[in-house]
Amino acid sequence: MRSAATATHLLPDAPVLAARFGLIMGGLMALIAKSFLRRPKLMGLTVVLWNWLSRKRQRFARMLGQPVRAAAAARGARGNRPVAPARVPGGVLPRGRGWLVKELGWEAVAYTSQLTALLDEPAMQAALAAMPGLARVLRPLCRMLGVERRALPETPVTARSTPAAVITLAPSGTKALPACAAVSRERSSQKR
Repeated sequence: MRSAATATHLLPDAPVLAARFGLIMGGLMALIAKSFLRRPKLMGLTVVLWNWLSRKRQRFARMLGQPVRAAAAARGARGNRPVAPARVPGGVLPRGRGWLVKELGWEAVAYTSQLTALLDEPAMQAALAAMPGLARVLRPLCRMLGVERRALPETPVTARSTPAAVITLAPSGTKALPACAAVSRERSSQKR
């Protein structure tokens, strides 16, 4: 007998959302190949960005195809960490907000608006609420294209399990002890 906490379900619109996202990414990748190869300063980013977008498209489709556990959807994202810059084997992609639209011009705005429309749909909002990992996949892409932040739900930052180190300053006129000596004295006084 399965309990409600371990029940799984597939999102009904997952194949349609994955196909639409794939079409948007495919068009954007073709535009990048066409435009970046004409500019010598951006030519080195062509393959790097193409591969990065291809992996994002595959990861998005794979995540939508996986069953969603009810407990995981209710609990939210586990282990929320700050987003690091997109690192790829060929180097680091630029980090500015909307940098891809600035480089590609008006043609990239079409893909930005298509992605924004996809993110605003109720089926996509339900998928983002059920699977917080999708927002982590989409957030760097949205930053590249300059998509407004309201389109993606914010993942709550959880408190760290280990407390931060506390540093106390010695009063003036007294000899300062190294941090390890102060901790050992504090522990020995607690044992007494």
